[in-house]
This record gives sequence, C-alpha cells and structure tokens, in this order.
Amino acid sequence: MKPILSIIMAFLLMCLTGCAEIATTANVSARVENSADAAITEITIPPTATPAQVYSAAEGGQAEAFALSGGGEPGLTAATPSALPLPSETPEFTPSPAPDPTPEYTVEPVDDKKAYLNAGSANLREGPGTEYAILEELLELETLCVTGKIEEWYRVEAGNETGFVLAEFVEFGTAPTPKPSFSVKSMDDKAAYVNAGSANLREGPGTKYEIVVELSRNEKITVTGTSGDWYRVEYGRKKGFISNEFVEFGAPPTATPRPTATPKPDVTAEATPKPTPTANASNGSSSWEAARDYFSDTSRFTAEELLLIAQVVQEEAKGTSVEARAAVANTIYNRYLSSKYPNTIEGIIFQKNQYTVADDEDEIRSVKPVEKTIEAVTQIFVEGDTFLPEDVLFFRSASRGTSWGDKREYYATYGNNAFFRSFY
Repeated sequence: MKPILSIIMAFLLMCLTGCAEIATTANVSARVENSADAAITEITIPPTATPAQVYSAAEGGQAEAFALSGGGEPGLTAATPSALPLPSETPEFTPSPAPDPTPEYTVEPVDDKKAYLNAGSANLREGPGTEYAILEELLELETLCVTGKIEEWYRVEAGNETGFVLAEFVEFGTAPTPKPSFSVKSMDDKAAYVNAGSANLREGPGTKYEIVVELSRNEKITVTGTSGDWYRVEYGRKKGFISNEFVEFGAPPTATPRPTATPKPDVTAEATPKPTPTANASNGSSSWEAARDYFSDTSRFTAEELLLIAQVVQEEAKGTSVEARAAVANTIYNRYLSSKYPNTIEGIIFQKNQYTVADDEDEIRSVKPVEKTIEAVTQIFVEGDTFLPEDVLFFRSASRGTSWGDKREYYATYGNNAFFRSFY
C-alpha cells in the first residue's frame, strides 16, 4: 500500500509545481501590461518542489518521495529575481528638408541680333528668372547680342559673359551715341576769322560732336558765345562750335599780290649781289621776331626751328590734348635723331611727301601756335621729355585704321592720330 501512496504523492507534487510556474508567468505579464512605467523590484514565486525520486519495490527499497529544500522539509523558498528592464523608447527621426530643385527651362534659339540696354542698368542672370544668381550689372547703352528667348527673358552675350536679361530692358539695333550736355556763356557778337589751314565747325563744343562743315583758312565767322575752350559761332546761316585756338578776332589779312616778273633786258648787265635775307615776313614782323614771341634759342635748336616745329604740330594735331601734340612733336624729334632723314629741322619738315601741311611754306609759316602746342614742343625739344620709342617715325589720321603696310607696325593712338613703328 505504501508504494502506491508514494506514487500518488509524487504525481500531486509535480502537478503543483506546474501550476505554480503558470501562475508566476501570468502574474509577471499582468504587471507589465498594467504598469509599463513601474519598475518590478520583487516577484514572489510559489514553491517549486524538486521532482521526487521514486524507488520501485523491485529496486529493493520502499518508495519514498522527498523534496530538496533549505530546511529539509518539503516546500518552496521565495526567490528575489533581478528587476526586469523596461523597453526603451525609439527616438523620432526628423529628415533634413530636401533642397529645392533647379527649375528646368528650354530656350528658343534665335539668330544672333545686335542690341543694347535701354535702361539705366539691369542685372544679367544665370537663368531666366530673378531666383537665379546675378552674373554682372549691365549699364545703359551697353552693347548686347541676343541669342535666344524664353517667355519675357532674352539670352544675351555681353562681353565675355552669357546670361539672361528681361526683354523689356533690351532694344534691338545699334546704341545711339550719347550727347553730353553743355552750357554756353553768351557774348556780344564779334567778327573773327579762321587762322588755321582748316577747322571743323561742330554741333557742340567738343570733338565728339558731329561736324557741320569744314572751314578754310581766313573764312569769316561771327563769335556769339563761349563754352570751355570752344567758341559758339555763326558762319552764314550755319551755327556751331569751333575750337578757340583756330579763331582770330578782327578781319582776315589781305593777301599781298606777287609782283609781276620784270622781263630780262637784251643786254646782259653786271650782276648785282643779292642781299642776304634776314627773315621771312609774316603779318608785318619777321620770322625771327615772331619766333621769339614763343621760344628762345637752346643749345641744340634755334627759336626759328622751334617755331616751325610748333607750326607743323599745330596743324597736324589741332583740337587735341597737349599729350597728342607732344606725340607729333616726338616723331619729328625721332626723325632728327635718325640717320635716314635730313639732319636739319627744315630739311625734315619740307622733305617731299612727308608733312602735307607744309607743302606751302608761306602758309605753314603764317600759322600761330596756341599755348598747348608751345607746351608740347617745349616738353620734347627743350626739356627732352620724350615718351615714344625712337623707331616711332610715322603717324596718320586714326580714322584710317591701324594697319599700314608690311613695313610699319601700329604703336598707339594719341588724339586724332595713330602712330607707327618703322621696320626700315
């Protein structure tokens, strides 16, 4: 009977142990669900019995069930497990904003058209819209080349840059030449005449203004006002401006008629020696006296030579700056230093086909140089302050371009003249 009882008791103990484990699991789950924020500090687990060892009668002993415990008595001891960790919260991810995509556009190409900016200024941009970066600021009347169009924008070339500008700021064609403003101080009408070989009557007081008419030497004019270095004048029904250096007040000089040649006598008479001329007459005074009104003799050049140089410079560079006049004087000086030209000033000036303004000697010697010309000639021939290389021997009107045969190389432009080196 005892073996049967032992088996029954062992079976009951096993059942109790299984139930306790199920209860413990349910208890933990309930606590986690009811309080996710509460920390579990202690869990009491029902006693778990060590499975009984069963000895059958066949093994020679009585079956005896017992459980291993701390006190030797069957039962359970409460266990204190470590606190269970709570699940940590996952941080919320905030994505970075995506950059705005560059807008796409299609440009309608057009045949290149010359144009200019008709506004005071406008921005040239990388694309057809104000959201695009500015490449540069365009100024009024700046030349453009239109190469495409998209809506209200033109694609243009401006110098070395290509970009977009609003169509409302673009005008097709050639930009007009701006006419600067000027003021004129009126004066009482005075009779005068042109004292140069020729002079231009212009629409305004400056060489940038259009020419109305070209006046010849001794043309009569009426001066009515002044504007800087220019006179406002009337020439017949024409009105305009002329540089004051070409104007002389009063009546033009009367040309002295040349005497009629006396016929040679049939009998050969003894030749009478001609007196040595002292100087050429010019407006009632000798060239010697006239020269000393402008220059003094130097160790290398006489006053007469300096005056002749100034008269040529006056005609070749009229209406220009002191620097432009000095450039003409510098070429004469370079020829004086060169072995390829005559070794006197007169020989250089009157050399055939060189200075057309000196073709008529009487006319060139009657020219009255102005202060700018005197300053330029003094700089080069008296002070020796030259600035052109010695091989710059030629010049001509800048309007004829910068190419002049195979034996001359363009050097620079001063005033109305372009200057060239010589390869001779």
